[in-house]
Amino acid sequence: MSLLSRKCRSFKRRHRLLRRTAASPISLVWWGSFEGGGGATVGDLHAVENLSAALRRAGHDHQVLSHPALGIVDHCQVRDLFDVRREIETLVFVCGPIVQTDELVDLLAVHRKARKLAVGVSVISRHRQMAARFEAVLARDGLSRQSFDLAISRSLPCAVPEPGKRLKAGLCLRGDQRDYGDGMTEWAKAERLLLQLAETFGLDTEPIDTVLRPGNEATKIEQQFETVDLVLTTRLHGSLYGLSKGKPVIAIDQIKGTGKVKPILNRIGWPLAYSIEEANEALLAGQMRQVLIEWPIEMVTSSQATILDLSSKARADAVALIDGR
Repeated sequence: MSLLSRKCRSFKRRHRLLRRTAASPISLVWWGSFEGGGGATVGDLHAVENLSAALRRAGHDHQVLSHPALGIVDHCQVRDLFDVRREIETLVFVCGPIVQTDELVDLLAVHRKARKLAVGVSVISRHRQMAARFEAVLARDGLSRQSFDLAISRSLPCAVPEPGKRLKAGLCLRGDQRDYGDGMTEWAKAERLLLQLAETFGLDTEPIDTVLRPGNEATKIEQQFETVDLVLTTRLHGSLYGLSKGKPVIAIDQIKGTGKVKPILNRIGWPLAYSIEEANEALLAGQMRQVLIEWPIEMVTSSQATILDLSSKARADAVALIDGR
C-alpha cells in the first residue's frame, strides 16, 4: 500500500462522521480486536480473558472487544474497531508486543480523551515511541520495571513418559520477527537447530501453531501441548504453555542479543533456554540427553509455581492500575 493510501485510510478512521457501536467505559483491546483477528495467538487470548476474569471479580464492568473472525462468543464482537464511539473512559491494550502500526496509532488518536493503558506487553526498543503513547505500561519485558505475562492461570502435573515410549516433541516455532528490525532475527538458524535436535534423538514431531484462526482454535492448541511429551520452541508462549502443561521445554531466543524468550524464562528459573548466540548442536544435544536420563519433574514443577505466582501478581497489578490505585 502506498504512503498516500495509508494516509487516506488513517484520515478516514480518525475523522469518521458516524460511529455506531457502543462501548463500555472500560474496554479491553488486544491484537484480536483488529481486522481479521490481527494475527492474535492463544496466549493473547488467555491473557485478555484472565484479566477480564480478574476485573469481574473486582466488580469492574467492562468489555473485551474482538473481531468476529475469531468467533469468541463471550466477547463484544466488533467487525470494525473504528466504528466504536468515543465513549471509552479507560482503554486497555492487553498482551503481545507494542509495535507502531497505523491501526494502533489511529485507535489511540480516536479515543484521545480516554486513559490509555497497556498491560502484559513487550516493549521493543525500536518501538518505544509507540509505548510512550500510553499513560502507563505494565510490561512483561523491555522496561526496567517489569511485570509478567498474563496468559497462564493453571498448570498440569509433570509426569515421566512410559519406559520405551517413542517420544513426541511439539515444535512451536515463531518464524521471522520483523518487529525487532531488519537482520535482528536468526529464526532460520534457530529452527534448523531444533529440527536437527528432534531428528538426532529420533523424536516424533507435531507442529504447534499458536496463531488463532478457524480450525485452529484455543482448545485445539492447548490439547496439542497436552498430548506431546516435550516442547521445542522459539516462542515465549510456546515455552510457558509447554511448562504449564507439565512438559520439559528446550527454547531458543532467536533475537540477536535476546528478545523476550530467554530473559523471561530466566526469571522463572527455567534453565533450558538459550540465546541464538550460544545455541549449537552439541549444547542442545547434551541438554536433551540429560532430560532423557532424568526427566526434570522438579524443575518443571518449580517453574510452574513461579509462573503462576508472577502471573497472579501481574493480574492484580493490572487491576489496580485500571482501578486508578
